[in-house]
Amino acid sequence: MGGRLSMPKGPDGLSETSKPTSGNAAARLTRSRGIINGRTVMAPLAALTMAGLLFVYARTSIRAAKLNAQKHREADGGQISWHKESMRRHGTLERLDDDRGTFKEALMGDVKGRKQRREEEERRKVEAQERVPIERSENDAELRKMMGKRD
Repeated sequence: MGGRLSMPKGPDGLSETSKPTSGNAAARLTRSRGIINGRTVMAPLAALTMAGLLFVYARTSIRAAKLNAQKHREADGGQISWHKESMRRHGTLERLDDDRGTFKEALMGDVKGRKQRREEEERRKVEAQERVPIERSENDAELRKMMGKRD
């Protein structure tokens, strides 16, 4: 033979190659540790954790920015004054609250907000029940009857 390399031959005269891996998938799963292992569990768990953290961070950041803007509007008299903001940042005007307090307030906003909304809704129901009827003129009463509204 010339300078050509050949594949090693087995006893039956055929060339030796590795066993095919695409054959029996069920045999492959039973030979290994199974379909549930550290890699198949940890990758989705890590992705879910990162998605949850990103969601909480995004909501908290947006809420903190809104609260911070509201505080600056209130300090400037209803509308943000860029001149006063610049003076605050350069130390000629007193700074507003620290950002950590705003961030903590934004982070806990969902929990407190739900409780406050529930209490406000209950308060409205009580006020609606205790409301004193308003005296209306005959024309108003007749008009309300035509529109189908109660007194």
